[in-house]
Amino acid sequence: MIMALGAAFHLNGPTTTLKCRQPYSFEQAQAANDAFDAAVKDFLRTWIEQGTVSPKSLEGSADTEDFVEHGALRNFFKYREDAFERILAQENLARHLLRSIDEVYFQGDAYEPLLAKYERRIYNIAASRDHLTVPFRYSPFSRQGDYGDTIQLTDATGQTAPEDIGVYFGTRRADNVALTILAHQLRWEALAPSQLPVHVITEGYMEDSLRRVRALTEQLGEQGVDDAQCFVIQRRHAADDRHLGTALLVMHPHSPGLPQRIVFCDTLRPGSQPPWWDKFKAKIDAVFPQPAGYPPASGKVEDGGVQLQRLHDGVPVRHQDIDCAFYTASMGRALIQLAKTEPDVILNGSIEAVFSQMTARMPEYYEQPNQPKEPALVREFNVIQRWNTGWQALKNMMQNQLTGLAAQLAMPVEHPLGFS
Repeated sequence: MIMALGAAFHLNGPTTTLKCRQPYSFEQAQAANDAFDAAVKDFLRTWIEQGTVSPKSLEGSADTEDFVEHGALRNFFKYREDAFERILAQENLARHLLRSIDEVYFQGDAYEPLLAKYERRIYNIAASRDHLTVPFRYSPFSRQGDYGDTIQLTDATGQTAPEDIGVYFGTRRADNVALTILAHQLRWEALAPSQLPVHVITEGYMEDSLRRVRALTEQLGEQGVDDAQCFVIQRRHAADDRHLGTALLVMHPHSPGLPQRIVFCDTLRPGSQPPWWDKFKAKIDAVFPQPAGYPPASGKVEDGGVQLQRLHDGVPVRHQDIDCAFYTASMGRALIQLAKTEPDVILNGSIEAVFSQMTARMPEYYEQPNQPKEPALVREFNVIQRWNTGWQALKNMMQNQLTGLAAQLAMPVEHPLGFS
């Protein structure tokens, strides 16, 4: 199955509109990939010709072409701290790496993008440095060869090893860079002032975030703040639980030890309650313990979870749904919007009203309030999210490079520019 996927995007992330496009063909993608590989080779040859490094001293061979074909790219990243930035400074290379998803060919039914050989090597090699990772586009280190190629693992008998979620673009977990990008988008959403102040918390794991909520509320009380505050959390549950959840807490600075309202939003609902329900309630009681004889704080927890994420039992590895980062970010964004535009719903509305208003603000996943889109459409949007998150990471690298260059070029006021 070949898919044409389309999405507009901007600096703060993709829009939620899917655009119908003509399929980008295999031939088009392969031609673009071949041109990119040739351009990277030219770039590496120039680097070698500048006398920066000797292929003989690094690879035990004086054959420059063999070095370019194999070890040069990894050594370029090894000896240049700004390796990725230098690649992105080349317009023809940057244009390919930052291409729209409309210019990507997806293979088979695993939503696997057809990447150029040196493109995949760049992503794989760069992933060894956290600040250079391009989310979802690199293979786990266990599946990388000597030169940065992605390899298939085999067992002791030479048979292909069982697949895992790290094999596929569509099933790799959100890394720290991806979560940071999503967190930035949520913080951006919350910037505008509103009647009900909204704070976005994305530090640590869920219990760490809850402690942060309490600490900030105590600080606001000490500062004399006298209005209710809304906190929206998007975090992983715990170090031993990589699933993500979203939570909303309404706090009053006069009583930081007891939330006024707690809404927990999970992405899985295999039964009447989310599977992490009891764990979340235990975290609430650990952070907000109540005196003996008083009802526990966890008694205030309300279930605002959605049924978007698919369960994995009996599902092929390539079809597993590892997209909780996008679901929880969407819920967080919707709750922020709701708190800013309809604060009374957050403060006094029923959980049914909160859920309905939240899903009404999730057009990427819901046709209309309380009515999720077909799973195939949800899957398509998450693939778009994955590609555009990588696009944003690359764009951030380019912006960091420009910021650093501007700082280097800035001149002290005591040395004004002279004109002849």
